Amino acid sequence: MKSKNIYLLFFSAMVFMSSCIYEDGPKMSFRSKKARAVNTWVIDKAYGGGVDNTDATKTAFVNYKLELKNDDNYRLSYRPYNLLDYVETGTWDLSDDKLYIVFKPANTTQENKSKILRLKNHEAWVIVNVNNKDVELHLVD
Repeated sequence: MKSKNIYLLFFSAMVFMSSCIYEDGPKMSFRSKKARAVNTWVIDKAYGGGVDNTDATKTAFVNYKLELKNDDNYRLSYRPYNLLDYVETGTWDLSDDKLYIVFKPANTTQENKSKILRLKNHEAWVIVNVNNKDVELHLVD
């Protein structure tokens, strides 16, 4: 009986560990990917071409805040170069393969995707396209 429990525990651990599909983790989580994504995110770090562009990104996107809500709606707000308020709302979801967050802004047919590199409860790393350049954002709550 003990050996059955050990095998069951080992098998369960392997299933959870193999469920990580993101390059940078986490290796294991008991929360669903969507539950981990639902949060209010702000920029912690930004990288472009392997170079730290945090200061330039935070200057371009002052008070950046991305709210991913449980009802599949989102709200993105920031002040471009601290000049005007920018607010975008719409719906969001994970792609079928769970590798991207897909944003659909309200009143458009546009669809924007952000590749997920890491998705933890209080930390997310994504690649977004800004002016035709990939930027890696490290977001925190």
